[in-house]
Amino acid sequence: MKTYQLAALALSELGVGTVFGLMGDANLAYLGDFVENHGGEFVAAVAEGGAVSMADGYARMTGGVGVASVTHGPAVTNCTTALVEAVRSRSAAQCCC
Repeated sequence: MKTYQLAALALSELGVGTVFGLMGDANLAYLGDFVENHGGEFVAAVAEGGAVSMADGYARMTGGVGVASVTHGPAVTNCTTALVEAVRSRSAAQCCC
């Protein structure tokens, strides 16, 4: 089993059904596998901070864990403001790269 398959499987086994984010070269494989082989849903965002805010809102409204996925480098930096807001609000939003 390849690493990206293990990542997709882990999301599924943790009960994650929806991932918000932007696809890039760092997350394309496991997000594709998550959707195609594990019945997951990917909701695309326009900006990285928006993806984190979407996951934050999802967590607040459902009481579950909100998951955002972005690619590496500056994309992670673009998540900072939304992550700070989620942390300060004690939200269950998580960001994975």
